[in-house]
Amino acid sequence: MSDDLLDEIEQRAMAERILLNILRATLAFPEAMDRSGVATMISAAATERQRHGDYGAADLLRHWRVMVDGWD
Repeated sequence: MSDDLLDEIEQRAMAERILLNILRATLAFPEAMDRSGVATMISAAATERQRHGDYGAADLLRHWRVMVDGWD
């Protein structure tokens, strides 16, 4: 496997772990987490991943935030 493919797999796995942790928090405290709050958490996580150089994870998180913002 190439280094680029391994990096892509790691970035996706990182973003998925973050998203699942946000889902877990939302399910644990549904009264405290609305769609806007979830979108904000995803955006903050994307910013943090970008700051650490995890650009693939940051891009995925930003994409998922846009999806969450579009849900009615």
